Amino acid sequence: MTTIKNVEQTVTITISLPTALAHTIERQAKRSGTTVADLAVTMLWEAWSERARKDLEQIQEYGKSRAEALGIYTEEDLFRYLES
Repeated sequence: MTTIKNVEQTVTITISLPTALAHTIERQAKRSGTTVADLAVTMLWEAWSERARKDLEQIQEYGKSRAEALGIYTEEDLFRYLES
């Protein structure tokens, strides 16, 4: 597991968690040899990265469907379309 830190600036945010989740995070941090804060930051970055990946996939799928609707399947098709 990679810990991502912004050493230039940090902001403290307080959140409320269900007790069971808080205990699970505390246990995982202890097992990982890290702090709860570092584990939470890592988990948030991973969740954000996954969401960004899914957003990009949706954008790519939309672009692909629009291109296919225009008969664009290859780079040559795209260049022909752009030249017309």
